[in-house]
Amino acid sequence: MLFHDLTLLVWIAFVLLLLQLVALPLIFFVASKFTFLKDAAWGFGRIFSLLLLSLLVWNLAFLKVPINTHLGVGILFFILSLFSLYVSWAFFLSKKNFLQKFLQKFGRIILIEEIIFFLALVFLFVARSFQPEILGLEKFMDAGFIQAYLKSPTLPAFDIWYAGSSINYYSFGQFYHSILVQLWQIDLSYAYNLLLAALFALLCVQLFSLAFNLRFNLGKSSFKAAVFAGVFAVFLVALGANGHTLWYFFSKGSFAGYWYPDATRFIERTIHEFPAYSFVVSDLHAHVLSLPISLLLLLLVFIWLREVLALPIKNLRKIKLLWRANFFYLASLMGILFGVLVMTNTWDILIYGALLFLIGIFLLFKNKFFFGPLVLSAMSVLIGTALFSAFWLLNFTPISNSLMLAQEHTPFWQLLVLWGPHLFWATLLLFVIKPFFSIKKIEQAAPILIASLFILVIFLIIFPEFFYFKDIYTTYPRANTMFKLVFQGFMLLGVLVGLFFSFILFEKSQQKNFFAWRLFDLRSTLAFKKKKIFLLKVRLRQFFLLHLPISLFLFFSTLVYPYLAYKNYYGNFKNYQGLNGLAWFERKYPDDYVLLNYLKNNESEQVNIVEAVGESYTEFARISAFSGMSTILGWRVHEWLWRASWDGPAKRTGVVEKIYNNPTSPEAKSYLSNYQIKYIVVGSKEYEAYKLMDLEGLVSLGPVVAVSGKSYLIKLF
Repeated sequence: MLFHDLTLLVWIAFVLLLLQLVALPLIFFVASKFTFLKDAAWGFGRIFSLLLLSLLVWNLAFLKVPINTHLGVGILFFILSLFSLYVSWAFFLSKKNFLQKFLQKFGRIILIEEIIFFLALVFLFVARSFQPEILGLEKFMDAGFIQAYLKSPTLPAFDIWYAGSSINYYSFGQFYHSILVQLWQIDLSYAYNLLLAALFALLCVQLFSLAFNLRFNLGKSSFKAAVFAGVFAVFLVALGANGHTLWYFFSKGSFAGYWYPDATRFIERTIHEFPAYSFVVSDLHAHVLSLPISLLLLLLVFIWLREVLALPIKNLRKIKLLWRANFFYLASLMGILFGVLVMTNTWDILIYGALLFLIGIFLLFKNKFFFGPLVLSAMSVLIGTALFSAFWLLNFTPISNSLMLAQEHTPFWQLLVLWGPHLFWATLLLFVIKPFFSIKKIEQAAPILIASLFILVIFLIIFPEFFYFKDIYTTYPRANTMFKLVFQGFMLLGVLVGLFFSFILFEKSQQKNFFAWRLFDLRSTLAFKKKKIFLLKVRLRQFFLLHLPISLFLFFSTLVYPYLAYKNYYGNFKNYQGLNGLAWFERKYPDDYVLLNYLKNNESEQVNIVEAVGESYTEFARISAFSGMSTILGWRVHEWLWRASWDGPAKRTGVVEKIYNNPTSPEAKSYLSNYQIKYIVVGSKEYEAYKLMDLEGLVSLGPVVAVSGKSYLIKLF
């Protein structure tokens, strides 16, 4: 088992490396065109290639070209690889010793980023080997969406739990992960856990790259300072928690009895998760799948901002020149990524739309003639967003669309517990970067972006205290709004705090204008500054205000939380189970597992089935989830949310009950015909749900194509 899993790890690492190599032309272009990116955006190569391939398949499949298959994806990837090889060769020929010079300039940072990627990949690979089950929370849904896309040569894919209707959820994240599965050609029972490891590695290397480049663009930064800014960002975002761990330790005196999910449910009747928690519990859900795309967008925003600031003042009022400027094409690329975010996690376009608005305000304060480039950029972003999300939007009905006034408010002390430590250091970062606003215009991009991100984070924290978007969860009205906003906010805050730590540890003391400790140096305003004993007190104050909190924060947030959370969730890492995420299914429901395998092996595309209706987060609707087939109704509360109405799920609940209890009745037969049901599942959950089930009548409807124990799969046509 271990050897088999290690073989899979080597294989997926190889495929991911191929994706990186496909991005080489872009990386070479960035290295020559945007020299302020000190890693040539190497850390974003894999996500770029994956999104490019996914968008090609997505749009062709929506045009009813049956391209979304192992063969189709393989052919497209081969074509992209050939194109990449051709363009890369052109780069090699364009300059003498091009590759040698490229490696001399970027080789060291590329090596560091590849090490970070590999370590992150191995870390979650090992962790998931001790608890690989695709079970609990949203895993049935996430696996089901991926499996549905794997069974859909054309798009849209049909909803696994609402036969006859397409998926009505922002599910592009599951789609682009299904493309990885197509490239790997590994069964989802194993691929699900490998996807988690790959996603974690993508997040870590992109966090590092973003923080590394921002730090290098803040004055005359050293390579070591920029590297540690990236490392801090990785630890703070991918492994760190909010301030709840600090609060628990100081209030309880120890970590005895600490329950890691409490950090995400501290405020009553709300959710405030963060990436580290999501990777512990391992859902491939929309808010997690959007993280690499959000980071790619942030890097693109930074490049776009640099290009806007680089515009000569005399050109700002000349529209003909602006149309041909680099910033305009970069804005078009941002529009594409906004379109992808619309389909992946729709909430994120509100967040990053607000970020662009804040940056626009900063630019207009600098010079009112930036209005022209901003308008052109906004138009380009809107057009790109509309074009690249059009197919999805045409098949989507909004789930939440009513903005409501919040009637509940968080006690201020709880906000301080969760966000206080991070906000304290992020606030100090603003003082640190203040002098950089006085340097030449083009180098103000990083400070402007950092200041905008800080304001955005404050907005994301405060917004749910006054407003929320209405959904079906009336007893937890603010939960989903707070969840989606602060999840991204935590990631952004972690990057800012990582930058500040790099200043604390690596800024030279003689650069007093930029030195963070000067914030607490009171000597210039005190009459007794010459007295040594007072200077000693000042120095001690600096120590306790800076060194001690930094050490405590780093320790508690980046070491204690992941240690406690992973240890708890993964059973102290004592029971190695391998990567088979459906081994639990085979053990617990061996007879039902036979039915599942029949559908997976004998139906290459989605067909409609019927199985028992169940409540959310239970083990019902398991056959549809893991086969990718569409049942009449699965998790009905989920469908209530996705369809924004209880009427449909309520009606279908009665339909399924009628089929199982009175299968030979004219009414039941009409249901089977209208929903085009090809298979009827009779397994453990059906016996549990329908005590009056007419088994004899069900079996009479068609041949039994799979049977094990008391479980039957009945084929109708």
